[in-house]
Amino acid sequence: AGSGRERPSEAPGPAPPSTPPPLKEADLVGVPALPACRVVVSMHATRATRPLDEDDAPCDGPHTAESPYLAPVTRSKLMTDPASDRRVLHLEFDLTAAKRAASLAYEPGDSIGVLPRNDPELVSELASRLGLSLESSFDLTWASEHASANQNQNQPPPLPNVRRPCVVGDVLSRSVDITSVPRKSLLRALAEACAESEDRLKLLYLCSRGGRDAYKREMVEEAPTLVDLLTTIAPSCAPDLATLLDALTPLQPRMYSITTAPEAHPGKPAVAFSVVSFQTPQGAARRGVATHWLDRSTTRGADASSSFRCPVFIKRSIAFRPPEDLSTPMLMIGPGTGVAPFRGFLQRRAAMIDAAKKKAARDGEAADVVAPGDAFLFFGCRAPTEDFLYRDEFEAFAADGTLTKLVTAFSRENPDQPKVYVQHKIREHAAAVAALIVSSDDARVYVCGDGGGMAKDVHAALCEVIASHGGVEGVTCAEDAGKMLAEMTKAGRYVRDIWS
Repeated sequence: AGSGRERPSEAPGPAPPSTPPPLKEADLVGVPALPACRVVVSMHATRATRPLDEDDAPCDGPHTAESPYLAPVTRSKLMTDPASDRRVLHLEFDLTAAKRAASLAYEPGDSIGVLPRNDPELVSELASRLGLSLESSFDLTWASEHASANQNQNQPPPLPNVRRPCVVGDVLSRSVDITSVPRKSLLRALAEACAESEDRLKLLYLCSRGGRDAYKREMVEEAPTLVDLLTTIAPSCAPDLATLLDALTPLQPRMYSITTAPEAHPGKPAVAFSVVSFQTPQGAARRGVATHWLDRSTTRGADASSSFRCPVFIKRSIAFRPPEDLSTPMLMIGPGTGVAPFRGFLQRRAAMIDAAKKKAARDGEAADVVAPGDAFLFFGCRAPTEDFLYRDEFEAFAADGTLTKLVTAFSRENPDQPKVYVQHKIREHAAAVAALIVSSDDARVYVCGDGGGMAKDVHAALCEVIASHGGVEGVTCAEDAGKMLAEMTKAGRYVRDIWS
């Protein structure tokens, strides 16, 4: 965001950057060796007979990243103010019809893996740039020097990320990553496919030891897509399909925290995620592969069902899960979409409280015999009217006692005041936070969200409040508190689910 101040009209602008001198072979220092292409592509004379969007038949084994379940997306809801530049979606998946349902069972704290597709416009542009038809099919085999020496020995097919039968549009859409930061090994391979010496030297320099700063500036910070590489950075580059498939990284699954508990939504896990869009230092627009695919594939902003089916699998969590004992105190800290899994934690806790009260009634005991441990939730966002995710539900949990304390931090609610984040609120409630953490030898602390600044700032705040208000023998400073949290981490009591 700008400062709101305009530059005086008479002030000269910055001088344009000088054009660097043309690269020469002598400028290349530490160029990596050229990796040998391990595969051979043999194009078919006829086009593919199956539709590009046709998926494989249901698998016979458990559903995994290699054999996902095609789950209907039954709900897509925009959770942020439509006027906001931040777009957070809530999606619900229906797993109830899965024949291998056991492999899709989930618990609060688990994640759902999504196998995304590349932007179809980018895929079409790339195929055109390569001179290939999206419908063309091909065989993919090992190059002779990489084939098994023993012809009787069974050798796995090359590049397991490439689905068979191989179709150009299918492979470029779902098998290879064409938008992440180009690896140096890719640049090295592409350099050999350049017709112009200038383009070849440019790519060789970028992947060389001597071009480290240029690589950081032009590749890491600008994150050009493969299409950008082939059209603007090295327009004379004309790689063959085998070179590309061997050099590109596989398109990886994306993991999203499940925001539901099976007690509340059996067989229908949900997720909440920000649709990723950003600008590079030089002003190029970049978009997240998976989040934009999910956004454009579902009913945008509609609280309604969709015919879209998404390949998914479940990833179990070992330590990031709610306590099994209702009496265990827990502190949950989740700004932004980091709050998503705690919705599932609290749905589980509400179900446990309800079950305990019903049991007390059957046993002829008063309802107040049920004494859950304290449960605090610290949540942060920009403003309550812009991006307070699951507001009604969290406030209802606070009202009915499922949550002991709901603390919110709004960073942009009042533009005339300093920004307030969750770490500030932790310090504001220092006595209560410290008391919860030290109240039981089994108290739990959970942190979920951005692993950059937020996780470090929250950790520092926790160390401060434990040292100043915990009253723990031998813990008199933040360093001591850090050691205490390290021991809690080893015991599975201080658990962080953070991402970059």
